[in-house]
Amino acid sequence: MTVYGCMMRANLRVLTMVLVMISASLSGCLGGDDSSTEEYSGPIDLVVYYDTTSGVVETSSNNGQAGPTTGVELSFDFASTDSNDGDIEKIWIMPDDGSDTIEQDPADNAILTYTWLTHGVFSAMLGATDSAGNEHSIVVKVKIDMHIVWTDSNTASASMNFDATPDCEDGDPLPDRITFDSSAENTGGNPFIGGGSSEVSWSLNDPGGNETASQSGTIGDGQTETWSYTTRAVVEGVWSLNVEVTQGDNVNVNNDVTIAYAEGAESATNPRPQ
Repeated sequence: MTVYGCMMRANLRVLTMVLVMISASLSGCLGGDDSSTEEYSGPIDLVVYYDTTSGVVETSSNNGQAGPTTGVELSFDFASTDSNDGDIEKIWIMPDDGSDTIEQDPADNAILTYTWLTHGVFSAMLGATDSAGNEHSIVVKVKIDMHIVWTDSNTASASMNFDATPDCEDGDPLPDRITFDSSAENTGGNPFIGGGSSEVSWSLNDPGGNETASQSGTIGDGQTETWSYTTRAVVEGVWSLNVEVTQGDNVNVNNDVTIAYAEGAESATNPRPQ
């Protein structure tokens, strides 16, 4: 055999080995075994439509008296869910806020609604059960922020407490930020003799009692001062927003506080096709 023939055979063997190695590396990319991916293969075709996966709870307090709370009601449409092994007998939601599972017969109403009254990013589990006992579920992330309006009238010392702990069962994630506008109004004295100014200080304390931010100012007779602030150094627990009159007339305090989670923490919406 010539030297040229030997070189050709050696090159062919190298090329064959390279092709085998490339083929092995591509087998995973082109659909080899993937034990981390679990596809549902049961008889239930779980189709759920929902227009919204986020909202804001509204609550208030006036002079120590709790006002009404308006929760976030979301709806989930199971009308297109069916099974190859029987009728769908039950649709349900586990809202992840410590409440019991809510369930109903889709023959009566295929749209299931639930109202969240607390804040957090909730892993709501939506599911269906057929007449043969088969069950299938999905998880939808629901982001609920909270807005609080708090007032105290004619006071020299006002302390508002609010809990930044998420109400979802795993307590994760924490709020992205706490934002507030706090105003103190010096309503003025007697219209005939007038009134004095008020020296006022604000402080925001974390659950450990540490002051994280503060502000102070002088409020003239009949005037209002406002402090606006946002903290992203959020820890779970009860925070306090304090307003103190260090000298002068009492004031009316109005606090507007929002506990908010990161945008995009919720699942994308899935509206019913038109």
